[in-house]
Amino acid sequence: MSERPQADLRQLAIAAASEALDLHPQTLRKYERAGLLRPGRREGGSRRYSSADLERLALIKHLAEVRRVNVAGMALALALRDELVGLLAEVEERDPHDAHVLVRERLTALILRLHE
Repeated sequence: MSERPQADLRQLAIAAASEALDLHPQTLRKYERAGLLRPGRREGGSRRYSSADLERLALIKHLAEVRRVNVAGMALALALRDELVGLLAEVEERDPHDAHVLVRERLTALILRLHE
């Protein structure tokens, strides 16, 4: 018997995801409309939230409730986070010299984006 990947087992419908995070389903829909996350969809169109989606929603909730960041600020923070996570993955694949050059270039670009 073959085992399904763990990610497939952790897919939650919107009601279960909202309950798990103590957020109203409309709030989850609002965050999706704002582009803060993109949950998967079943054939019928119902949303399915993965473990990664739940982690991202927990961060969004923290930004909203603890840090008092508005949706536009969340979008910026999440975009920067996503870019830094991608950069970290690239750095781990390169030799130390190439990684240093890559980090300098990408961090400089990120800093410049903040001033746009």
